[in-house]
Amino acid sequence: MAKILIVDDQKSILITLEALLSAEGHSVVQATNAIDAAHHLTQEPFDMVITDAIMPGGGDGYALTRTIRKQPQFARLPIILLTGKREKSDVQKGIESGANDYIVKPIDPELLNAKVRNLLSSGSANEAVHFSEAPVSYKAEWEVKTDITSISELGLTIQSTMPMPQGKIVRIKSSVFTDIGIDPLPVRVDSCEELAGSEGLFKIQAHFVGLTERELQPLRLYIRARKSKAS
Repeated sequence: MAKILIVDDQKSILITLEALLSAEGHSVVQATNAIDAAHHLTQEPFDMVITDAIMPGGGDGYALTRTIRKQPQFARLPIILLTGKREKSDVQKGIESGANDYIVKPIDPELLNAKVRNLLSSGSANEAVHFSEAPVSYKAEWEVKTDITSISELGLTIQSTMPMPQGKIVRIKSSVFTDIGIDPLPVRVDSCEELAGSEGLFKIQAHFVGLTERELQPLRLYIRARKSKAS
């Protein structure tokens, strides 16, 4: 499995993260501040970094993420920011710093492990992880007209006439968020492939960035209701 560097100033969070990740077969290295984390990265290879966003002394997770992204060898290293702050501005700050995803405390174990597996899979169609999902049919917009064909706790399946590069973060406007009862969430593109037999139509898998437990609960209820209606 993967070798993951976890960074947090709270010992209880480090213990929780290590327990959850080790149960999935990952090797975990701990650091209690950004300076120690940067040192570990220069000494040994890692497959992922999970760091607290706010840490007193020695730099915070945003600064650590920006520092990592400035180094070409870490350009594609998956980084997850972990924080107790729930404001959308904090999520946006994390995205702008270069993080791949943002998880809000308290940690949802199922969501954490799914996001870790999904990021480590690098968008492979054979390896990408999905929660139970429900078929939907919603019009949506980003740069062009778009259709949302299914939704899960992890993200969206989209059909669009415009291909999207892996890793791109986009904001989608759609009434699906109104029906769920949550504000629109940014998504990061995991994979994009042209549909066989179509003329310029692409299937895009994208995961939610910065999903909190306040949004996760209505999303779960919505998916459950849609699946019950379809069965």
